[in-house]
Amino acid sequence: MPQVNYLAVLVAAVASFAVGAVWYSPLLFTRAWLAENGAMLEKNKLSPPSMGRLLATSFATATIAAYAMAVLLVPLQHHSFEIGLRRGFAAGVCWIATAFGSSYAFEARTF
Repeated sequence: MPQVNYLAVLVAAVASFAVGAVWYSPLLFTRAWLAENGAMLEKNKLSPPSMGRLLATSFATATIAAYAMAVLLVPLQHHSFEIGLRRGFAAGVCWIATAFGSSYAFEARTF
């Protein structure tokens, strides 16, 4: 297992969280997001999801993605088909699944 700089992972997760906050702020894309997700917002008016849970999910998925990046982008001594498969699977789970997880949380979609 490669050496992981946990402070860098934490900083990357916080940076991802901050960029997401600006991205979905009124400065950039709030109106577009609301236009595309209006029906979902109407559906969830009666029982809105907990903001704490949404933010915790978003931060957890950002941390997992940052950790995976720290581990997977370290050069390996040995390359093989098996290592490529493992790294590809880990990238899919840790980057793609976490991106979907965060989006699904904010859109109140089911697992």
